[in-house]
Formats: sequence, structure tokens, C-alpha cells
Amino acid sequence: MRSVVFVEKIELDFSGNIFANALVLGDVDNDSLHELMVGSVDGELWIYKGDNTVPLATASNLGMIVCTEIADVCNASKNVAVVLCADGLCYLFAIDKQSNDIQQERKQTQADNGPVATDGQGTEELPQETRKPLTLTPFHTQHLPANSKVVLVADIDNDGQLELVVGYTDRVIQAYRWQDKTVLPEDAEGSGEKGFVLLQRWNVDGQVGSLSLSKNDDGSPMLVVSQPGCNYAELKCSWIMQHDARQDSAVDQRANKDPYVYMHLITSLRARHADVSTEIVAGLSKGEKEGNEDIEPEPDRIAMCTLDGTLMLIEQDKSLWSRLVDHQLFALTKLDIMCDGWDEVVACAWDGQTYIIDHTQQSIRFHLKESVCAFTAGLYSTNGKNTPCLVYATFNNKIYIYWNVQLPRIRSANLIHVASANDELKERLDKLGIKSEDEKRELFKRLIYGGSTKPTSKPEGVS
Repeated sequence: MRSVVFVEKIELDFSGNIFANALVLGDVDNDSLHELMVGSVDGELWIYKGDNTVPLATASNLGMIVCTEIADVCNASKNVAVVLCADGLCYLFAIDKQSNDIQQERKQTQADNGPVATDGQGTEELPQETRKPLTLTPFHTQHLPANSKVVLVADIDNDGQLELVVGYTDRVIQAYRWQDKTVLPEDAEGSGEKGFVLLQRWNVDGQVGSLSLSKNDDGSPMLVVSQPGCNYAELKCSWIMQHDARQDSAVDQRANKDPYVYMHLITSLRARHADVSTEIVAGLSKGEKEGNEDIEPEPDRIAMCTLDGTLMLIEQDKSLWSRLVDHQLFALTKLDIMCDGWDEVVACAWDGQTYIIDHTQQSIRFHLKESVCAFTAGLYSTNGKNTPCLVYATFNNKIYIYWNVQLPRIRSANLIHVASANDELKERLDKLGIKSEDEKRELFKRLIYGGSTKPTSKPEGVS
């Protein structure tokens, strides 16, 4: 497996510990540029933007933050920050609604510190050490059941509205919907009751690993939750469930079980340990298709990894490839690292070893030489542009954002094949009478390593 080295990074300092699901990337201030949001077990919330090492905004005394998310959970065409704590408190923050406060505070800081430089485009830039983060205030706080573990905001019933899905440590998953989609901070007064309303509760057999949104063969959404042993469960919505033959048989076979939970046993016989914790990510993109009319829905691809080192890609419950590694994989996500429309699978181990694998099982690895407590991958904005990035939170109170990690290819390149694919170079080599691979190899050796290696037959025109 080929190793790569990323050097462009931003190093951030933080205090306390971070849960694995309390690190998230997203456009929290609704400016189309992605930020990083981090929550700690001490109740501290930080939001970082760009290459600034000072947070854009912070919040304190929230409780033990377990998981965070950035999404339009209120269905108001505005992203908000969702924070879930171990005691069941759910906080919602709307950053863009306080942008005026940010500007006022920065202007006040500028007045206190004198003239500042510009960024070359006429925009005034304050020194990072003098910037004062915005103190966030939640516009909504609600008590949900305690001991949450994972959170997902997605349209699970295909109605165009997003739902909040929370997985708990007691093998329960609950789905909520925001009751008043028009309520945002400036509209809150006199708007009446608002908050999350419980839609459904599912009970699964094994410990909840992670949640993801897949799709059925007809293109409709399918909510999935990872189960121990590299398996997963499909969670059906009771209010839209159609009693087809498979669902009826599932109810018969699973007497005294949740009729809206359908188990997919993928590797119960092949897993190293049947009870090992599993992570899942679904909806891997397979590139853009030409034309958008009359395109048949394609089967979804789902990736899973286990703590004992199993990494697998499946389609319609059939394994496309499976790999075993000697590292404890605790985090799994997807990222289009080549920006070609195809999502790669990205898995991270506790020791910082990171695997990036494409759909054909071509892989590379990157090693962060520190122990990792949380990891995520996605888009992050630096220099006014969203680029692929890898984010690590370590046990040494450091956060590393490796930005612009875009790669031209994952498959190992062969100079002979690359040269053969270049029409201009191929034409020049033909003019020199160099056609066979042996002749090309000898020529490249001479050009790269000097004149000590001479071609077996000197082509005409080559000195």
C-alpha cells in the first residue's frame, strides 16, 4: 500500500477531551464556506473559520458534549449548529443571526488596538491574537433522553423536510421533527410553542455504532444503523411503511422484535469478532451521469469498518471488496479526495493511521504520528474556497486540519503508461523512432539518472 504525506495544515489548541462524534465540518454561518465545530466533555464549544487559530465563536457551560451536527434542522433554509449533551440537553445555535455582533466586536477591537493591515483586497484584517470570539447563545434548548451517542440530520421519509435522528447507548434510536419551521431567533417572540416532536422509536439488537442515510433500489431514502460484527440494520418509518412481502415476512421471522427494524447480516461468519463495534457510511457517490432524464436509480454502496480492523464495501448486501488491517479503526467517513465525483472511503485508527480506498480497492495511507481521539473528513474553507480536508483531534490537546488534500490519483502511476497516454509525448517519441517499452524505459533512465545508462540501440535523433 502506498503512503502519502500531507504538509499543508492548520494547528489548533484546545483543552479537555473530545468524543469521537463531537467533531464536524459544515457551513454553520450560511456563507457557502465550511467551518469546523468542536465540542468538549467540559461543555466548551468552538467554531473555527479559515486559517484563523482563534475561534470565530465559542460557547461555555453546556454540559458534557457528546455529538454535534451542522444542518438545516429547522427546515428554514438556514443551517444551525446542533449540540447534544450526555444529560439529554439539546442546544441549537444560529451563527449567521449574530453576524452583526461579530462585526461590532471586531470594530471595537480595532478601535482599542489601533490601525490594522489589509488582506490586499481592501478588507481590513485584525491580527489573530487580538480577535475576540463571539459568545454564542442558544436560541433553543430542549431536554431529550439522556446518553445520546450519535446524531444524524437527514430526510428519512422523502418529504423534503429534514429530521433529527439520535442513537443512544441503550440500543435505541429516535427520530424527531422540528415543530415550527418558521421559528428562528428573530421570530421567536410570540411565535408559540416550538421544538422537536418525537416521530418514532426503534430498538435494535446490538450496540449502536453510527447512523447513515442510504437508498433503496427505487431511489427512496433508507435509514441504516451499524451493528456489531460488520452488520447493519435498516430502520423503517412507521408512518410511510408499505407492507410488502419482504416486510411481512420480516415481521413473522422476528417475533417479539421491533417490526420496523430489518437486519442485514453481512459478515456474521467472516468477522473476526461477532461483537466488535462497527461504523457505517452510506450514499457513496459514483460519479455524475450524462443527462438527467430517465436515469434508472443505481444500487447504493455502503462502507463499513470495525474496531478490529475489517474494512468492507458492499452493494445490495454483496461484498465488492474486503480488507483486513492491523489497526483499530474507530472512525469512518467518505470524501471525494480526487474531486472527480467518486467518493473514497476514509477510515482512521486510534494511532493516527488513515486509510483512503476507492471503489476498485486502490488504496493509500497517511499516518499522523499522534494518538487520535476524534476524526472527520470533508470540505473546509481556506482562502475563500472549500477544499477536501482531514481533521484530527489528538489526546495531546491539538487539532490538526490538513487542508487541500486533493490527489490527482490513488492508483500507483507507471511512467511508461503515463507517457503512452500523453498524445504530445507519444508523437515526439514516434518521431525519434522510440516505440517499444524497452526503448522508452532506457531513454527515461538516461534522462533521469544521467548518461551512465545508455540505450541498447541508439535511436536516430537522440544524442
